[in-house]
Amino acid sequence: MSLSRFRALGIALAISAGTMPHLPIPGLGSSPAAAGQPHTIGWTELGAPHYREYLGRLRSAGCPEDKVRVIVLMDADEWLLQQRVAEAVSNDFAWWKSGPPNAGGETSGDKYEQFRNRRNEMVRDLLGSTGEMSVAPTNDVPIVVPLSGPVLGALSREKFNAVQEICSRSLDRHHGYFNSRQTEGVFLNQGDLARLRQQTLFDLSQVLSSEELEEFLLRYSHNADALRRELAAMEPTQDEFRAVFRSVDTFEHQLQLEFGAIDSLSARQREEFDRRREEAIRKVLPPARYERYLVGRYPLFKQAQLAVRRAGLPDGAVVPLYEVLNQHESRRREVLNNTALSAEQRQIALQSIEKEKDSALRQALGEDGYKLYRDSLVN
Repeated sequence: MSLSRFRALGIALAISAGTMPHLPIPGLGSSPAAAGQPHTIGWTELGAPHYREYLGRLRSAGCPEDKVRVIVLMDADEWLLQQRVAEAVSNDFAWWKSGPPNAGGETSGDKYEQFRNRRNEMVRDLLGSTGEMSVAPTNDVPIVVPLSGPVLGALSREKFNAVQEICSRSLDRHHGYFNSRQTEGVFLNQGDLARLRQQTLFDLSQVLSSEELEEFLLRYSHNADALRRELAAMEPTQDEFRAVFRSVDTFEHQLQLEFGAIDSLSARQREEFDRRREEAIRKVLPPARYERYLVGRYPLFKQAQLAVRRAGLPDGAVVPLYEVLNQHESRRREVLNNTALSAEQRQIALQSIEKEKDSALRQALGEDGYKLYRDSLVN
């Protein structure tokens, strides 16, 4: 299952890496890194010849075989974890930018399977028949999505497997739904899809911490994928994307659960939703970056910029002018699309909106600014 296909399904996670304490090796002398200090051994030397010698010394000293087995398995699991962390970091993609992930992320699942196999080979080699109990197929699950980044890459083996199982079930639910709708010959229901994503989100929240869940959502969720496309023109930084995502994801997800998609809202409901959303984004971006966002998303904002420059108004007038123009345009479209109105009623309503627009412009620009703006339209 490719990363891009997984993201497209809108499946809506992480842990800090830990290290196993190294164990002293009796009788091996000094560490080359620190003369006079006992040499230590751990997961980093799992495949080295002296690791086997270390186990032999433990056994010769009377260490029970079950304790030797525990040491090997702990080091083997830590070795596997650190390989996965390194792979996840090196193949992390620019999740704050629009576009496909790097090619490495698509094959990291195969790479991790190689690490699993190598871990199991080392365990068998070191423990013989007793190692078979630790490399049974039930210990690991198929990799559905290659978790990337330093947080997701460092998930414990148990969490990693749990996330893969959740993702697998989620994909099965999505595929089942797609197939049933196709068989019935009906369109996909966006509300149904949102509820499928909600189930996956709930399942993941039972396994992951809030930090881990956010890292998953930033990379693989339906809303993050849409936001990447929306913010592409402003070229956000990681921090900007994260801040905007935090500000809008919750109530966007709620809207999807209740209405399916924004297209299902009435014109007035959509205007209110857009207003709330824009205000949330404005609060988390510096003024100049917020304007850059508006320029990239709304052609009407570009018109407001040109109008302010033509009128000789200060740059600070761009956003207030845009907001008035945007509200006016939204209400004008609502009237024009209202088939219940007669031609005369529609004309009266449009005239009323124009008067309200002039009043709003006076308030937003001030009397002097309003006069400059009106004069620039004539000239």
